[in-house]
Amino acid sequence: MKNCPDLATIISYSSGALSKSFALLVSSHIEKCGHCKKNIDRCHEMGGSFLEETENTDLDTNSYALFLDKLEASINKETQISEKDIFDKSSEVPVSLQRYIGRDLSSLKWSFLAPGIKKCSIKIDEKENKHLTFLKIKSNKKIPEHSHLGSELTLVLKGSFDDENGRYMTGDIADHDHTSKHEPIVTSQEDCVCVIATDGPLIFNSFIANIFQSIARI
Repeated sequence: MKNCPDLATIISYSSGALSKSFALLVSSHIEKCGHCKKNIDRCHEMGGSFLEETENTDLDTNSYALFLDKLEASINKETQISEKDIFDKSSEVPVSLQRYIGRDLSSLKWSFLAPGIKKCSIKIDEKENKHLTFLKIKSNKKIPEHSHLGSELTLVLKGSFDDENGRYMTGDIADHDHTSKHEPIVTSQEDCVCVIATDGPLIFNSFIANIFQSIARI
């Protein structure tokens, strides 16, 4: 993969600190990215070493237990999928997402968002009201320039898009925070399908786009 999550995101994923929506996209990315998988394995090793070094200190018991639980959960993240479920590793939908949307992107219930852009919102956690936003964007179509109130991860499932930071192709992740500003444009001949996780709304430079965003809730 050419574009991967930031190291800070990888470390947060390894420690179990990422929200479910963000963790799902990182899990989906590492299914095909050996580089990030190795980095996560290194983080697990470092976490294990940290536990060995601190087990005889006066570290608060609750904090130690919480760290241990998160580390164990992150290590077992990929093994928590039920063996009763049937997944297709050859599908364009990553295994990590198949339990939520199935194995075929065409099965998503797309709704109109803007000319040349369709949207599908999938709730992944009823208790915490977490969801993922899927976008299907026509070739040469732009998303208006915007920044982010919080963090944003975008995983490309099909096609490609360009922005000020480069080209993002199938399997790549765009990792943005509140300091980022960009104007993505689809560069593939086919539709670009991507999935987005955010912890804050997008802030568009255009007044009209901001009004539209408040309605679309991206």
